Amino acid sequence: MPSDLRSESLLEISQELTRFKYDLRGLFRCPTCLCDYPVGSKEVTEEHIIPESSGGRMTTFLCRKCNSSFGHRQTRWLSDWIGLNESIELFHADPKKQRTQLTADGRKINGTLKVTEDGALEFYTDKKRSNPVDYEAHWNGPKPSEITITTQMPVFGNEISLRAGFLTAAYGLWFKNFGYSFVLQSSLDIVRRQILYPDLDIMNWNYLIETPAREVVNPCIGLMRFGVDYFPTALIYDHLVLFPSPKRPHPSNTSPSEMSKKVMSFADEIASRYQHRCVGPAVLICDGQEVVNPDLIPNATVPLTCHGIFPPSATRVRPKEGTDDEANDTKRRADHRHLAGA
Repeated sequence: MPSDLRSESLLEISQELTRFKYDLRGLFRCPTCLCDYPVGSKEVTEEHIIPESSGGRMTTFLCRKCNSSFGHRQTRWLSDWIGLNESIELFHADPKKQRTQLTADGRKINGTLKVTEDGALEFYTDKKRSNPVDYEAHWNGPKPSEITITTQMPVFGNEISLRAGFLTAAYGLWFKNFGYSFVLQSSLDIVRRQILYPDLDIMNWNYLIETPAREVVNPCIGLMRFGVDYFPTALIYDHLVLFPSPKRPHPSNTSPSEMSKKVMSFADEIASRYQHRCVGPAVLICDGQEVVNPDLIPNATVPLTCHGIFPPSATRVRPKEGTDDEANDTKRRADHRHLAGA
């Protein structure tokens, strides 16, 4: 991001924080650790919501400590998953992301598996990553009677951290779109703990749901209804990430028959207001239910504004039993209205 645009964005973020509490003017509050820094501090860094190495372009801001920590842990595994999921190849092209080993007559040789144009598997030995004695014996000794090749994908051995990678991206996406009104909720304390400690299973419920097919090209935020309860969500590739609502920590049932989705897609003329703009403090209400309600800073400097999202009266929100298309129909036709300050 150009320096002038970066400064402008951070100024707007700081102005929004001031709307919550005037004493916080000139500061940036990291959305994950909630530590405060001067808005011009070098400790405030730009972060790619989807890893840049995986083609991500959207950015937001974190403190340097959080940004560095995530890059070595959950963001790393998310990047590896994207590399596998988006590629037509069965294996990572980067040999460092493969753990492939050939075993022959007790000798072990490390290497890389590749698929040829005719569909055959080829193993390429890696002298630098193999025991030199075994390597030389394999190539210069008798032909082995039996060869076994095993391969592992480290990303799938770090499932908890990978899930936290999706959660981190979704949280950053909501911060980019809805600012501190989303971040400053006590209901998200457990989310921040999971993000800060990605190796621990803190949110031990099903907050990541794989969808049968990708529904949108670019990551986006939205709402999901389970039964009668709404929850903030984000679509990241072919996964739905669920966040607690102000009233409920998680759905009691994530059965597909109980789900319907609303993806928030703002018109061009107002979309810019939801990209690090001063929209807070704000409450988000859908069908009369609070879905976002910032409560970590009481008695905000500027009174709360209510943003309402309602389905048209002729649209059924809950899908008919056995019907999958009703929820998508609601998503396409959802009506977005802005209400006066409440």
